[in-house]
Amino acid sequence: MYAVKEAVIFKEHHPEAEPAIFYMDVRAHGKDFDAYVERAKTEYGVRFVRSTISRVAERPKSKNLTITFVGPDLRVQEEDSTWWFSRSGYPLERATELAGRLGLKLDDHGFCRGKEFSPLETSRPASMSVALSRGRRTSRDGYPGQRATAGASAFLADVRGTLAKKKEFPPETDVSGQAPRIGIFVCHCGINIGGVVNVPEVVAYAKTLKDVAYVEENLYTCSQDTQEKMKKAVQEHRLNGSLSPRVRQGPMSPCFRRRSGR
Repeated sequence: MYAVKEAVIFKEHHPEAEPAIFYMDVRAHGKDFDAYVERAKTEYGVRFVRSTISRVAERPKSKNLTITFVGPDLRVQEEDSTWWFSRSGYPLERATELAGRLGLKLDDHGFCRGKEFSPLETSRPASMSVALSRGRRTSRDGYPGQRATAGASAFLADVRGTLAKKKEFPPETDVSGQAPRIGIFVCHCGINIGGVVNVPEVVAYAKTLKDVAYVEENLYTCSQDTQEKMKKAVQEHRLNGSLSPRVRQGPMSPCFRRRSGR
């Protein structure tokens, strides 16, 4: 499922690409997983080749990768590719080395050995294993972060809250007597928004709206760098009206509210 998801995302970012998945077995046992595989085939054109790969080599002139494999008809075949991603069902060598340095017991397949009724716990006290260190996982089962966090918090029960600090906000500026100066920041969000919405047109239209003093388009508005840019823009352009997280109903909510320029 990891490979299918990556092939779909790659196709979304590069529509001209022709992704292919060479596989021996597709483990699509989760809810709607099989439907996702079928969508990859029909909607995105991902080609699935049941095969056993024996060799991947680079051609000296073209620098393309030649994949040698045995197909369902038991014939040896070759196919050229410009990109190659390998998905292994075995733990990485460096992960095994790390487990040895930490003194963690491994199972017969080289993954961290968990307890029968507490699979996240390892052979070392107060140490837990998550994601692919525990074994072969699907994209849905690979990140049991909540369980790991809960397990770690249990070890810290005696000191819980001792380092807690009261969150302090910068002082608010009274803008009640000022004319509205609204700032609008439009996000591309890669292709999640930019692939559907004509962002430059939205930006151009936003500049014509009443009381809008500043408009900016960003690739990823949620990134730390862009957040810093937004803070500077609020100060430099004396913005006093913007999207407020206090009243936002969703990630694309158009709710605006007069507020301070924090």
